Amino acid sequence: MSDDPCRQPPSPTLLAAVRQFNAGDYFVCHETLEALWIDENRPLRDVYKGVLQIGVGLLHLQRGNEKGALLLLRRGRELIAPFLPACLGLDLAALSAEAARVLTLLDNPGQKRPLELGEQRPLLRLIDPI
Repeated sequence: MSDDPCRQPPSPTLLAAVRQFNAGDYFVCHETLEALWIDENRPLRDVYKGVLQIGVGLLHLQRGNEKGALLLLRRGRELIAPFLPACLGLDLAALSAEAARVLTLLDNPGQKRPLELGEQRPLLRLIDPI
């Protein structure tokens, strides 16, 4: 196994968070990721916090709070940026790009809202093992 913590495979708890995120269960995903984030003392904790913030941003959007969504989607992208393209088996580059797509839609009034697009909801994808 590599000494680089980003190259470690995702834990069962992180895999549970991926399933929750992809099901659109952002509140439960937040709780799952928060436990990982609190227990992590290395810079890697920003991966958990960044994904958590993107998920909470999507939750805000579902609830009609576009201002909160914009803020948290941007913060989440900033937190995961140093770990691109991938970390802990997560395709962070794809997540960042999908969050950017949502931000673009929010920044363009009159556009159809992203979470009304169903299958185009951002997903948290896993990469193939390294």
